[in-house]
Amino acid sequence: MSGTGVQRVLSKELVFPASMNFVAPIIVGDLIRVGSANDGGYVIPERLIHEIDFLVSMGVEENWAFEEQFMKLNPSLRIHAYDYSISRRIFRKRVLVGAIGACLGKWSFAEVRRRVRVLKSYGAFFRGTTRHFQERIFNPANWPIDVTLAQVFERIDSDRVFLKIDIEGSEYRIVDEIAQFAHRISGMAIEFHDTGPLRPVFSAAIRRIQESFAIVHLHGNNYAGISADGVPEALEVTFLKKTLCRELQLHDSEERRTRLPLASTDAPSDPRRSDYEIRFCL
Repeated sequence: MSGTGVQRVLSKELVFPASMNFVAPIIVGDLIRVGSANDGGYVIPERLIHEIDFLVSMGVEENWAFEEQFMKLNPSLRIHAYDYSISRRIFRKRVLVGAIGACLGKWSFAEVRRRVRVLKSYGAFFRGTTRHFQERIFNPANWPIDVTLAQVFERIDSDRVFLKIDIEGSEYRIVDEIAQFAHRISGMAIEFHDTGPLRPVFSAAIRRIQESFAIVHLHGNNYAGISADGVPEALEVTFLKKTLCRELQLHDSEERRTRLPLASTDAPSDPRRSDYEIRFCL
C-alpha cells in the first residue's frame, strides 16, 4: 500500500540537537507504509518485504493490520506474534462483558459489534503458519509468561527475519540479544519509548544496533510528548541490515534525511493531533 493520500497535518518544527544526528535516516528509495493509516503502521522498504520469509511481531493488542498487509504483500510469509495481553478466551470474555454491559445500558451495541469483529478477525488470521503466543518478550524471563529473544529464535528456522517491536519499554532489555541474532535478522521496526528520561539508554541502544543495521526511517509518535530538547518521547525507527542496503541497491551514498515526516508515507499516530515535524541540522 502506498502512502498516497495519507492524512498528515504538521505541527511546529522540532529541531533535533546535533548530539542526536546519529539517528538521522539514510536516504533509501522504495519506502511504503505497511499496516494502519495511523497508529500501528510502519514505513519500510518494499523490496525488503520480498526478502523476508519470517515475521516476528512483538506487541499486537487488537491491531494486526501490519501483519495482515505484510502477508498480503508476501503470501509465503510465516508469522509468530507475541502478546500476553490477548487471546481467543480474552476476546470472547470482552464480547460477553460488552453484551451484558449493553443490556444494562453501560455499553453501546456498536461497541459489542466491534468486539465481535475483533474476535472473528483474530480467529481468521491466527491459524496455520500464523501463530500467536500469549507470552511476554522480556529479559530476563522472570515469570512463566516471559520468553527471551533467544527462545523466540529457537522456534523459527529462518535467517531472513523481520522484527516488529512495540513492547512498551522492554525493547531496551533485548538490544544485546538483537545484536546476538543480527546475522538472522534482515530488518526491524522498533518503537522506542521514554527517549527523554532514558536518553543514555536510548542512545546506547541505537549505537549498539547500528553496528549491524542502518536507520532507513524515523517517525515521532504523537501519542507521547516531547522531551526538553525537542526529541519526541516515542520514536518509531526502521532498521535495515547494512549488507542488504547494498544488495538491494536501495541507496547510492550515505546521504541522510534532514526533514521528516515524509508526505507520501507518514501519518500522525493520533489522527486527532498534528504530526511531529522533525529537522536535523547535519
